[in-house]
Amino acid sequence: MEYKEQSFEAVIEVGSECEDCTIVHGWLYDGEKWVLHAWGETPEAVYDLTESRDPQHREEYYKTHGITEERLKRYSRVEFFTLLGDTKHFGPYDTELFFATTSAVDPLSK
Repeated sequence: MEYKEQSFEAVIEVGSECEDCTIVHGWLYDGEKWVLHAWGETPEAVYDLTESRDPQHREEYYKTHGITEERLKRYSRVEFFTLLGDTKHFGPYDTELFFATTSAVDPLSK
């Protein structure tokens, strides 16, 4: 998987249209490298508009992309839109965890 900067912009649409969603920034693992990405989710579904306009099953999405909870940062809709307004950019906002767009080594080992 390649880094898709537009994933951070795409979650604006998800957050605007889905009242019960959470905005997620996280590291995905493609088997060779870690890639920074953003998506929206509910407890059951993931909304990654860079992959599909349709909701994806959360467990399958996490399994397919090697996603683990400790490599994520979650934002409520209010928190996300507040950060967007305050910083005037789409994220990522946690620059310590998300120090680059890709990483050859596990981001938690940095």
